[in-house]
Amino acid sequence: MTVDRKRSVVFGEAVEEYEAARPGYPDRLVTEVLEYAPDGPVLEVGAGTGKATAGFAAHGVDLTCVEPDPRMAAALTRRCPQAKVEIGIFEDYVPDKAFALLYSAQAWHWVDRDRRWDLAHAALAPSGAVAVFWNLYGVTDPDLRAALAAVDRRYGVTTSSLHLDHSDRAEVVEHELADDPRFTDLDYRHYAHADRYSAGRYLDLVRSISAYRILDAESRERLLREIGALLGDEVDMTLTTDLFLGRRAD
Repeated sequence: MTVDRKRSVVFGEAVEEYEAARPGYPDRLVTEVLEYAPDGPVLEVGAGTGKATAGFAAHGVDLTCVEPDPRMAAALTRRCPQAKVEIGIFEDYVPDKAFALLYSAQAWHWVDRDRRWDLAHAALAPSGAVAVFWNLYGVTDPDLRAALAAVDRRYGVTTSSLHLDHSDRAEVVEHELADDPRFTDLDYRHYAHADRYSAGRYLDLVRSISAYRILDAESRERLLREIGALLGDEVDMTLTTDLFLGRRAD
């Protein structure tokens, strides 16, 4: 499967929006991932500005982060100076140690699907754990969500839309590893909570999503104006996080 490299590095164009609007990850998720994994060094794939990194770094782990966009990596270093940051794509990264845990937050789909589990297996120590997780952002009001989805369709945003009802990423990961004897103890966990976004923060969230960033600037601004006209002052959100866990079998 070919990765859209141009699309995978557009986030650096919106570092401030990404940092301000993207939610972090549940503290319980971080705790449970570290409980699942053996003690030892930790590798993060696609760290971005450190939305997940900060939670793991707070536990004092020996943390190495791989991030392809230098602009995102600079924000990551400011936020988590204790982490070692490697700029580049995971496919080109050469580990200098065996890791007890490899995790990826919101970024695993940017890694070459034909190679990613080979690379993960090679990076892990025996019995090392892999954790892949995503936040899903749902507008709670179904009528508003449908109206926002209609705006997306008018501008050709039909994949990775912020307003789709379902993500199959967890199912994809589970399917990929279901018959892979190199990984065992497969587990899936789900976390959810409600939040309320101001209209401005919601528009920044839209600006931080790759499907909207790849629109030409004029189209993106028109889309944002149409979305803004539908929002009112605040938006009730249902934020969910899907976590998939596995362990190197040997």
